[in-house]
Amino acid sequence: MNCPESLVQQGSRKSDVSQFGRSRNDVTCCDQGTYIETCNEVSTPPMQPVTFAGCFGWLHMPKAIHRKNIAVLLCPGLKDDAMTGHRSFRLLANALALAGYPALRFDYHGTGDSTELDGAEPWADWQRSIHTAADWLLQHGGAEQIILCGLRIGATIATVVAEQRSDVVGLILLAPVLRGRSYIRQLTVEANLHDKGAQAEGMLVLHELRLSRETAGFISEVDLRNVALSPDCRVIVYAQNSSSILSACTRVWRRYGVQVDCEDFTGLQPMLRPVSMNHETPANVARVVEWLCESMPSVFARLRPLVPDRAELRPAGCIETPLQFGTDGSLFGILCRPSRQTEADLAVLIGNSSGDPHSGYARAAVDLSRRLAASGFASLRFDFAGLADSVAPGDAPSHVFETDRVPDFRAAIDALEHLGYRRFAIEGMCSGAYHAFHAALADARVGELMLVNLPFFEWPKGTGSEYLDDLLESSTQLVQKVRIYLRSHLPTQWVRLARKAKAATRQLVASLSFTTSSSFAWDGMMRLSERTRTVFMVAEGETSKKMLVDAFGKNQMPNGAAVRVIPGLDHALTSRDMQRVVAEEIVSFLTANS
Repeated sequence: MNCPESLVQQGSRKSDVSQFGRSRNDVTCCDQGTYIETCNEVSTPPMQPVTFAGCFGWLHMPKAIHRKNIAVLLCPGLKDDAMTGHRSFRLLANALALAGYPALRFDYHGTGDSTELDGAEPWADWQRSIHTAADWLLQHGGAEQIILCGLRIGATIATVVAEQRSDVVGLILLAPVLRGRSYIRQLTVEANLHDKGAQAEGMLVLHELRLSRETAGFISEVDLRNVALSPDCRVIVYAQNSSSILSACTRVWRRYGVQVDCEDFTGLQPMLRPVSMNHETPANVARVVEWLCESMPSVFARLRPLVPDRAELRPAGCIETPLQFGTDGSLFGILCRPSRQTEADLAVLIGNSSGDPHSGYARAAVDLSRRLAASGFASLRFDFAGLADSVAPGDAPSHVFETDRVPDFRAAIDALEHLGYRRFAIEGMCSGAYHAFHAALADARVGELMLVNLPFFEWPKGTGSEYLDDLLESSTQLVQKVRIYLRSHLPTQWVRLARKAKAATRQLVASLSFTTSSSFAWDGMMRLSERTRTVFMVAEGETSKKMLVDAFGKNQMPNGAAVRVIPGLDHALTSRDMQRVVAEEIVSFLTANS
């Protein structure tokens, strides 16, 4: 592949460091860029949940004897990019800490687990968040200089911030958005795939993003060719493909005296891979760390790091604290409690949907947690082992359906019991609903069960995996075709394309229909009816509703079970309005007869 002054193939190097961030001997980098084994102790460095200025993050600290004077701040993308890059960023932060670099990954306001924007202008606030995170990392990591590493639009924001700071000595840009105008066009096309279109009350609305025309204008004005970087800032770009814009960026930056390296995206594709494919090979983050060690050798730190205070966030009406539980504290979640004095003795468990982090796609789990707190209920939104921030044995990835999640739910209930909760409910969506059903069958402590868009009661191993793989491959091909089309056609044709893509996607998703054993479903629900109240939430025409009819009949459900047909319910709960409707249904269900 051609690139500005050539993108170098980096599929492999002489050093075998492919296991960075996994269970193995500790590996670190010396200042000459070579890798040396240091000991036979644990591989994964400690990572500590932290909060600052309303942002949630994770601090990954190296051992004291290895700590460098340069720290790395990881700046995530937005929306889907934040979801797909989450686990890869954790692996990268671990690898950086093993190499001696303090690393911090965090969520911007209005994203992930952080507090809301509260009326702040997003583009300026996200830049301020990076400034605040950088200052915090320098202080608590004991470093003197900083490197900003960003994915997609996170790389764009990081570059803009780097121009404003004198202590940024490096930029690691992963598939960066080079022009904000292109990004806004992409968001607009994606928004047009949804029923309500791109505009709502003069805003560009897409899942958790609500961008005013002013904010969209600010982002559209950003062009990395116009960013004047300091000659003291070293840059590496990992590009998905070559382009004239990227060539122009590197020429401009080199004119300022900046040393710029360009490499291809080989081995880093999992950062942008659908989260449902979590079980496949992880990103080769070692190549990023190796570049850093070879290109920017640093000295050992002289400053002493400061141990952060106990992490806590206080969104409106609730208190949120990190909870690490399970074997060796390997599982992670956010405990969300009402901030008022009285609260119910019931806690709601919210597991992952697909491979999305515990915050949920479009922040659906965050929204539900905080709405439950406003109604007096505590909740724990947590990651299953091998997903996002929960570590499975060997830090191995896990399949979103085939992996048994009953042990994770049991560990979560045990932890909540230890905190004094005596009644437990589980909410799950799609794959989360599937695992919630099986957890309730296995653990008699579950008194209430709320299942949103349950796809099936049984996972058909073998044929089911093959079918899901085919579905994902077809979906990926569809997205690629959309991108190719957009590069070669006029903007006036985007809406027509969006309608075609939308229809094709609906047809594809509707074809996901597995045969469920009616006897298994009936027997399971009869067992639950003796001790657990259950509600199924589905949309008219959803495969979930058809599955329930096939299992129980059109107007028949076991005792203690009910079906709520919610008009307009989308499968992934992407709209705020629908998140509110579902939350109200859940609160009403929990409140009844409690």
